[in-house]
Amino acid sequence: MEFISFEKMAAAINADLKSRYLEKFPKACSAALSRTAVRCKLAMQDHMRANFDRPTKWAIDAVRAVPATVETMSSAVLLREFSSKGTPAEKYLGPQIMGGGRSLKRSEKALASAQYLKPGGFMMPGDAAKMDQFGNQSRGEIVKILSVLRAFGEQGYRANRKKGWSKKTRVGQIFAVRQGNTHAGLKPGVYRRTDTGVVCLMRFVSKAPNYRVRLPFDELVMADAARIFPEELERAVVEIGK
Repeated sequence: MEFISFEKMAAAINADLKSRYLEKFPKACSAALSRTAVRCKLAMQDHMRANFDRPTKWAIDAVRAVPATVETMSSAVLLREFSSKGTPAEKYLGPQIMGGGRSLKRSEKALASAQYLKPGGFMMPGDAAKMDQFGNQSRGEIVKILSVLRAFGEQGYRANRKKGWSKKTRVGQIFAVRQGNTHAGLKPGVYRRTDTGVVCLMRFVSKAPNYRVRLPFDELVMADAARIFPEELERAVVEIGK
């Protein structure tokens, strides 16, 4: 992610900025860089709201600002690298920022362990998948699928399976076609039986879903910084001079 250094700002704004400000007002320059990072963080969150379809609060809050010091003369706008809950932001936002494929999810690893997916296989929502408010397959449905397929192990399977999925009624029953196989013309994936046939809840694919670049993070940060930094530098110099 992007670091906002005084040298970059000097090059972007004025070649002699360093001699005019850095040597005379180091504290002001450091304060301006820190404030610029905070404003760029807020601007990046606005970019995410504009470019993503209903981004979660977790994703929005993953953007953070690192302040500058007189010693470093460099601030930064970053994505959180670590997470005590779930996947780090860099992993699930990385494909949106840089494009390309994404890494495996824990649910995909569980399906691979249960031999429904081949190693390195991926899952995608089926036509009949339940989607949440953020445009992703419902976590509740994914948990139910993993449970029915015993990808959680026998205990999770027994704890979550409902009577409506029993072989006796068949309607509502969930079953899977393993990756590499076909069944009655069905492609690899997870299906649910209905009164009229079957519907697809999840598809199994070999290639990672490919994402186009939707959030050129570094470019946006530097464009915002070039606009914001002169304002913050002038403000900081005035404050120091009081």
